[in-house]
This record gives sequence, C-alpha cells and structure tokens, in this order.
Amino acid sequence: MIVVLSLAALFGMIVLAVDVGSLLLTRVAAQNAADAGALAAAISCGKSEGMTAADSEASFYASGNLSGSLVAAGYPTYFPMCDAPSGRVTVRVEIDRDLYFAPALGFAPSSPVRAQATAVWGGAGAFEHVAPLMVSADRLQDAECDVPPDEPVEGVEYLCSFWWNNSSAASTDPDLTNAEWGTLDLLKWNVDPSIHCDNSTPPEFEEWMLTGYPGELPIDPDGTTYVCRGQGNFGNALTNDLEEAMEQGLLLYFPVNDPATQIDASGNVCPPFLPEVYPEADGSCTVDKYNIIGFVQMRITGVYRGNSDEAASFCDHVPEFDADPNSRCLTLVWTKYTTEGLNSQGGENFGLVPVELIE
Repeated sequence: MIVVLSLAALFGMIVLAVDVGSLLLTRVAAQNAADAGALAAAISCGKSEGMTAADSEASFYASGNLSGSLVAAGYPTYFPMCDAPSGRVTVRVEIDRDLYFAPALGFAPSSPVRAQATAVWGGAGAFEHVAPLMVSADRLQDAECDVPPDEPVEGVEYLCSFWWNNSSAASTDPDLTNAEWGTLDLLKWNVDPSIHCDNSTPPEFEEWMLTGYPGELPIDPDGTTYVCRGQGNFGNALTNDLEEAMEQGLLLYFPVNDPATQIDASGNVCPPFLPEVYPEADGSCTVDKYNIIGFVQMRITGVYRGNSDEAASFCDHVPEFDADPNSRCLTLVWTKYTTEGLNSQGGENFGLVPVELIE
C-alpha cells in the first residue's frame, strides 16, 4: 500500500516536472510570439500598409517566434481601425502541446496554450505624455528657442523659457497677450469653427501629462485644427503636475498655436492685441479656439511663480505691469517638432509616431 501511494505521488511529481514545466515554457514562448505579432502589426498600421498587410505581419512574426503557433481566429483586432492615424492592435496566439504523463492520470493527451498582447501606434497624443498647454509659435523664435524651427539639428537641445497668465482680462490686457502658453481642452480637439466652446478645464490634466493621452490628436493638413481654449484657472494643481513631470524627467508634447489664425466664438480671426505684431488687432475679441499647427516635444527644467525672482530672471514680462503671482514661468529644453500630429502619412519616424507594447 505504501509503495503504491508513493508511486502515485512520484508520478504526480513527474507530471508537474515534465508536462506542467513544458506548458509553462510554451506559455513564455507564446507570449513572446504574441508580443512580436502585436508589434509587427502596429508597425504595419503605423506605416499605413493596411489591415491585410498587418494581419500577415502578425502571423509571420508570431509563427517565427514559436514554430507551430497560430494567430487565434478573430485576431488581430484593431481599435479604432488599422487605417487610423493612431490606435491599438491585440494579437492572441495559440498552440496545442502534447502531454506525456498526464494522460495516465486521466487528463487529455494535449493542452492548448494561449497568450495575448496589445500594442499601440501613433504620434503625440497616442498614449504619449501631452501637456494641454498651448505654445504660441510667434513668440518662441529667438536665438535659443526656435519654435517652429527653420533647420533643427538632430540631437541638439534648444533652451526655452516662457510664461503664462490665467488672468480673466482676455486679449485687452497686454500682460496676458504677452504670455506664451494657455490651457487647452483636448476633449474638444479639431472642432468646427461654428462650435461655441464652454472654455471649461477638464479634470484629466494630470492624467494626460503624467500617464498619457489615450486618444487621437491629428493635425488637419489644410492648416485649420481648432481646439477649444480651457478656462485656465488651475493654480497650484497645475503647478504640482508640472513639477511632478519635471521630477520624472518626462518628455511632454506641447500643442503649438498659430496666434495669427486663432478665432473667437463666432469663427472670426482673433489675433492677440499686439499692434506691433498684428496691426489688424483692436483688442475687441476674445479667443475661443486656438489653431494648432504642430507639436513641440520638451522637457521641463524649472517651474516658477510669476512674482518670483527666478521668473523675472528667466521669463520676459511686460514691464509696465506688475508681476502676477497667478502666472507661471517655465524653463524647458526641446529637441523635436512635428507638424504632422497623428497624421503620419506612412512616415517611418517612430520617434514621433511611437509603437510600443502596453499589455
């Protein structure tokens, strides 16, 4: 009796060591195959090759990483679709593995092994860290900070310093119009000029900056990508988010606005009240929508209150107006600028159109 029981226990250990161990190793290989298939499909979609090509790439790389494996029926799945400028693809890989000792204990002679992976493709805004803060193109062109750049040098970091004021005085206040960034409502991206914005500030600011923006932020090739202006009253909450992004060393994508073509609630052009730059501006309109023409990728190096000595040192300020503690001065470095947004148009630049596994 003892010998029989011992043999049963020993046989069970053999099953665990051989069959279960084999399944675990196969599971690891299947996960590698699913990862490879998902990445291959995402790259194919990012290069605008179409769903058929992406399906083929997924199958090729999945089977190449695990011989005999197949992409499960109904997969890959795409959201929203492979032809979209950004999205996600999920690949499930499956394979049957023979069992050698388990059938003697009444188990099936084989067992299916499955693994699944999800990858994303797309540029700024597709799970990238996005600062919902408008950067004004015209006031960032100088010897150190040239946005948009004429001829950016690969790998060179350009120094920038600019400030923002959430004053409610709108465009008639020179102190406000000289500010170089303002809040954006990314949930109201690429809206029709006739849409009246509520200028609300969404609560997802922290998520967009520190975790990533999950949706699409395309730039319309016709040069009119209108985005609703946010309320801007964020105070210490915004400062805390900026400081956290700085401490983590995050690379943030900032939407770049063309102030000459920003519009009011009626769809009329509403440039800032800076007569020396925009002679047609009379200060009678209030900006309702910014016109985003690109993205600049920057890393924050300093966050200062508008009435601090650091702000006076680093950021330009209208001299005839007092320094405002509600304003903020930022110092940053930048290396990348793109006018494509998420419209990669088949481009190969996966630094701005990243592809990565997320699950």
